[in-house]
Order: sequence, then structure tokens, then C-alpha cells
Amino acid sequence: MTVRTALAAILLALALPGTSLAISAREFATDAGLVAGAAGNPRLGGTLLPPGLETEGPADAYTFQFAQLTPAMEDETPAPQQQPYDGPVDEAYGAYQRGMFDAAYEAAMARAGRGDPRAETLIAELVERKLIAQGRAGEPGAWYRMAADSEAPFAVNRYGMYLLSSDDEAERESGRELVSQAAEAGDPLAAFNHATLLVQENPGAEGLELALPWFEQAAQADVADAQYALSQIYRALEDLPEEKRDLWRYWLRRAANGEHDTAQLELALDLINGTDMPRDIPEGVEWMHRAALNGNPAAASRLAYLFLHGIGTIEDRQSAAVFYLSARRVGLESEEMEKLLQSLSPESLAWATLRSRAIARRY
Repeated sequence: MTVRTALAAILLALALPGTSLAISAREFATDAGLVAGAAGNPRLGGTLLPPGLETEGPADAYTFQFAQLTPAMEDETPAPQQQPYDGPVDEAYGAYQRGMFDAAYEAAMARAGRGDPRAETLIAELVERKLIAQGRAGEPGAWYRMAADSEAPFAVNRYGMYLLSSDDEAERESGRELVSQAAEAGDPLAAFNHATLLVQENPGAEGLELALPWFEQAAQADVADAQYALSQIYRALEDLPEEKRDLWRYWLRRAANGEHDTAQLELALDLINGTDMPRDIPEGVEWMHRAALNGNPAAASRLAYLFLHGIGTIEDRQSAAVFYLSARRVGLESEEMEKLLQSLSPESLAWATLRSRAIARRY
């Protein structure tokens, strides 16, 4: 794999129009555990790439290679260990996670009056995402700036991210400096953001070398985007120490366990095809299922194929229709799957259509 391909695989920083960095729809800036894969081109697993760095699409609709059986091989990659969370429970953020935005806003406002930067950042997030009216809470930038005045690294990073989305060049430069400052102070999300900016600003191997320590820092702190990026870098760059290159599977699994849908899709394909790891089709199907339910339409399209043919799972035409219909909503179509839909009874098709809407809402 070339440096160009590696760059294309890890440039998560360009996933949203109008911003310089990737922010998942499930990310809240004060909690690294919520970072997940960014939405994008479903044919390429969900990651948008900058102009000129797009990889070629798969030769077939599913990139399965069942005929190419690989010899058995041992995988000595250490199993990812999940650390249980035993920290304090945040009432405002808990309400935010459950979609209770008014309750989250009220709880955060009570704490913001006491100068709590996490509460102030949460209010800014609610307004910026139009979950709370700006007329009710005020301009998000003011809340981000107030939180950053505390000098808490997470708040400094989030204010920097906000400024990076500005149309004003001076504000973007200030945002870049704040992200760098927060990364130096040890904030894991800032480390990831700083790394992606370094890759963006320094094309080629130089950018990867500059960014690698920051990706590693963020990955160690359980930022799933960084873990996925690290798996791509370790897998791609041949001049890295062998002990690092051997860990690409470990980081891919860490990202997948962290609910990074693109990592889950890639792990599923590697397991199903037996690519650089022992072939395990049933486990691959499980990861494909998780990726599809996490909102990855490419995984949903492939899962439909697996259900239709009973590969690694029971043959289930109804489930195949559900997942295909969800993927078709973003343009992933297949002649074979269209024939499946035509063969269903009106009642079965109506049921599958209803179920597919719930999955498609996650895209």
C-alpha cells in the first residue's frame, strides 16, 4: 500500500463540509469515548476523502473473495482490553445522551452559573447542533469561549474546533493554535485533531511522520478515530519498526470495539476474506452486523448479501431485504437484490420497508 493510499485511508479530518476536522454526529467534545466513524461515501465504507485522494471503488459490489481461500494462520495479536468506567455520572450529559435535550440544557445551565466548563461546552453543543434555540441560550461561540477561559484542555480544544469552522482566516488560525495548545496539554481529542491537521498541512510521508506520535497518544486514550487511523498507518507504512507494524490488527480491533463503524466494516471484510488474518466468516458477519446497525450503509449492503445467501449466518431473505432497503436509500443498488424484493409478498415487503427506515435514520 502506498503512502498516497495510507493518506486517503486516515484523512478523517476532512469528513464534514465547511470544517477542517472530523466530528462524528455521536461525538461530544468532552467525552473521548463517544468519538466514532464519520459519515461519508457509503461505497468506501463511510469515510469521505479530500479531492484527489479518493481510492478506487471495489471491483464488485461486496468485495467478498470466497473463492480465494487462504492458508490457516495464527493471529498473535493481543486481545483488546476494555476498561470499565467508574468515574462520576454527569446528569446533564446523561440527559443529552438519552435525547432529553431540554433536561440537559436545564441541568447544564444550573452548573454553568457556577463556572463549570463542561456544562458551558454542553450548552454550546446544544445550540450549535440546533437542539436548543439560539434565542433561548445565546450564541454558541460565547459559551465555547467562556468554557475555554477556564483553560481546561478539553474546552480549549472545542473552542479551537469551533473557530476552525469560521469563514474568517484570522479566527481559523486562532483555532489552529488553540487545538495545538490543547494537544500539548494532554487532551486526547485535541491530539487527534492536531494530528489530522498535520497530515492536512504536510502532504505525504512527512505529514504522517509528524502526526504519528499524536495519533498514538489519542489512540492510547481510547479515541476510536485515532485507533482506526493508527491501524491504517501501521498497516501501510513499510519503514516503521516491525513491532509497530504487527500491531495494526490490535488497533483495528480496538477501534471496532469502540464502535467505529468503518473499522467494524474493515475488520468484517478482513475476517470474511481471510485478508492478513485467519478467516472467520461467522465472526466477520457479526462485525458486519454491528457496523450496519451503527449506521454504515456499505455494511448494510454487504450484510444483505450475506443473509440472502446464508453465508456465515442462516439464510434469511427477510433480513436481507431489510438491510438492502436501508442501503438503497443512499444509492447502493444491486440487480440481484432488486429481484429479491420483487419476489417478496406485499406484506413482507411492507414489513421490510418499515424496518429499514429505522436503520436508515442512522446514516
